[in-house]
Amino acid sequence: MIMAPGGPIHDTHGVELPPRYEIRLVTPDLAEWISALSFHTHFFGSPIWSAIYDGQQASMALKAHDICRAFYAMPEMGIKNGLSFCIWDKEFVFKRPESAAKGGASYWDEFNLDDPNLEVDGEQKLLDALDFPIISFALSIDKFTPGDPKGWESAFKATPLNVPMGKYYEAHDPRPKGSWEPTVAGQVIERAGTGTRGDYHGQGLMKALSKFVMLEMKSRGYRAIQINCGAPQMHHVWTNPPKPFRSSTLVTFPTWFFEIEEDGKKVKPFEKSKLPNLYLVWTELLD
Repeated sequence: MIMAPGGPIHDTHGVELPPRYEIRLVTPDLAEWISALSFHTHFFGSPIWSAIYDGQQASMALKAHDICRAFYAMPEMGIKNGLSFCIWDKEFVFKRPESAAKGGASYWDEFNLDDPNLEVDGEQKLLDALDFPIISFALSIDKFTPGDPKGWESAFKATPLNVPMGKYYEAHDPRPKGSWEPTVAGQVIERAGTGTRGDYHGQGLMKALSKFVMLEMKSRGYRAIQINCGAPQMHHVWTNPPKPFRSSTLVTFPTWFFEIEEDGKKVKPFEKSKLPNLYLVWTELLD
């Protein structure tokens, strides 16, 4: 079987996976796949976003995938910076022979946003079109070199509710200014996306990949990782790191009660979320 690109990882720092899976470095040639899988897990897999955008997840995912091409093209972004990783299924069963011939493919460009039946079984249709072996991913950026603001503008346009959430985190961060921010590259990691294909849930893949990321970043000299956790499972993993690392939940974002003003009226944009909170977590990679 021809396997698609991605950099094999030879030292997993003791993190073990079943034999059919392996951790690989995310490389630039995987941008299209990572983007599509990222927005599929975002709009369909998250109990927050899937509820908020119920009935329009397929169109939202496709639009975000198209809008964010500039974001994923940034050299500082997780696709190109050598700080992001994914898990491959070496026994992945391709749905199309042309996918198998080249090691994988994404067919999201085949969908028509004007199709009146786009949302009918949209989750499965879009998932079937992700015909490649990446089943889980963890994107990171160096906090000191976040990238071109124009690239981030495209990301915020695709996921606009991340803007008020980020401002809430910043406003409620209890740490004194200047006490934690990096002064040069190589000090602090900002996690920039996590997801696992829905048909691979329940196998501990996110936990294993998260642990690997912590250990790998420590081996590279980083002192801390900051991450926004939505799912309770992720929050549990990142607040219980391997020793001697330690974590703290810095800010709790109250999804059901958070309000913003639109057209002179108070609205609760996260009120439909199936989860009551999101969390900003700080993990110190202590010696």
